[in-house]
Amino acid sequence: MFVLWHHHRHLTYIGIFVLSYAIRALCFGIFYFAFALENPVLRLMANVFLMLSMILLSIGLASRRGQRPRYLTLLSIAGIALGALYYNQFVEQSLLLRVIYLNCGLAAVGLVMLLDAVKLPDRTPIEQVLIGLIMISCVGFLLRPLFLLASGNAEGGFEGAYWLVVSISDALISAMTAVGIFAVIASDVMERIKSDAQVDALSGLLNRRGFEARAVEALERQTTDARVSMIMSDLDHFKSINDRFGHSSGDRVIRAFSEVLRDKAPRDAIIARLGGEEFAIMLAPRQTAAAPIFAEAARLAFKELAPRILSNELSPTASFGIAVAYKGEDLSALMERADRALYQAKNEGRDCIRQVG
Repeated sequence: MFVLWHHHRHLTYIGIFVLSYAIRALCFGIFYFAFALENPVLRLMANVFLMLSMILLSIGLASRRGQRPRYLTLLSIAGIALGALYYNQFVEQSLLLRVIYLNCGLAAVGLVMLLDAVKLPDRTPIEQVLIGLIMISCVGFLLRPLFLLASGNAEGGFEGAYWLVVSISDALISAMTAVGIFAVIASDVMERIKSDAQVDALSGLLNRRGFEARAVEALERQTTDARVSMIMSDLDHFKSINDRFGHSSGDRVIRAFSEVLRDKAPRDAIIARLGGEEFAIMLAPRQTAAAPIFAEAARLAFKELAPRILSNELSPTASFGIAVAYKGEDLSALMERADRALYQAKNEGRDCIRQVG
């Protein structure tokens, strides 16, 4: 897990998971010395760290989902549980009450995680497994006080047996949860790598591979009465821009045009740089009628921005070709028709829009 965080530090929740399990591992060491030295302060410290590791796990899971962690709820649970633990450690000295308050507090933190997790739409199988592991952890926490009661003498000589059971069960639960968290992180990293492989580094738009994957899905979702529209676009005289001003200037033009497309396109449009100065945009069926409006808005916005890109030395422009999908038409055929419309725009003076039937 630490290795994954080291290579993917931009995923901050991985660092939170690493810290959570580092603290959990520290708990085991402190518990060992606490019982070896019969030191109640070390016991309390170990329990504080145990609660902290659970809270960090909850924060990490919320951060991964892009949710705001329930800081107030978690701190309230920790405050009540640890306050009661302190009182029954040094004032009442009741093992049973310590066990009840600590484990109910840990179970409550687990319940917070579950409440957030079950709200997730389209949970993956790995996330379902993780939810199951959290449920097992909660059940384990709630069973511990019952085990102590079942021993027949909560305040007698059964404390050592109780802590032995707790140590073994906690180690097993921690190991299973760690495996679940690792699987989730590994899945996230693989998805990130897959996503990065479908993005054009210069423009930040999809590349051809990413565009084709999403466009095919959009074509499959369309209905007879609602068709997607394809817009092909090309930067006019782009080769001369590179020749006269250098490739860095050409890159600035590409980035500027990409920003215009992002800004003017509908939210669920599929936008890509197919390579060089060629771009593609697919609009959802309900936006088909707006395809010429979008293309014109993008053309005018880029034309207005263009003089500032190359310091008024040259004003780049763009041409657009539009085609609406036929029934049963595949992506290749649709793109070919939009390409024909684009080249019609090129042949008729550039810096314009043409549409084929």
